[in-house]
Amino acid sequence: MRPIRATRSAQPRERRASGRLTRRQLRQTLSGPARKWLKEVWAAAEQYTLRLTRLSPVSSPVGSRLLDEYMAEQNLTGEEMHRPLFLALVTGYSTRTVIAGPTEQPGLNAATLRDDLDDRTRTIATEKFDSVMTLPPDVWTGYVATVTMKLQGRHASRTLPWYRLGRERIETLLRYGYVLRCIDEALDAEPEFQES
Repeated sequence: MRPIRATRSAQPRERRASGRLTRRQLRQTLSGPARKWLKEVWAAAEQYTLRLTRLSPVSSPVGSRLLDEYMAEQNLTGEEMHRPLFLALVTGYSTRTVIAGPTEQPGLNAATLRDDLDDRTRTIATEKFDSVMTLPPDVWTGYVATVTMKLQGRHASRTLPWYRLGRERIETLLRYGYVLRCIDEALDAEPEFQES
């Protein structure tokens, strides 16, 4: 009789968000115009991100602390992991800039913002995101899938496997960045751009 072999690890691995799988999921859940709109938002957010040299003086330190705390909570280390997660945060910031006007997204009231912007950002991003984001959930989910696919395609390597840049991680940082831009809007703080 053969010995019983252990199955894979007890912890299930996230399913790979390959380009083909993501496109198929988007086709099944979103209409053609919605998919086209997602591509346009991604392209505009990417261009905005490329022009940025630094987030605003208000959001830059808050974003850095949130990212460092998130990486510590998740036991993530190294510059190779830090870079794509930072890009996800900045993409969330850029996304808010791109979609706020055309889709009439609600903002934050400056009077409600306290001194502890770290906790306020985390709370809004995790518990009250619908107070600043009114896109249909399937559109937001499609956007998160698109950003995840793009970041995995650009940053996955032998030392940084694609599953370490999963949708849940990317969405958390997209939300942080999105809320940071809402705070900047409320406080009239502006990011710094590259000189043309």
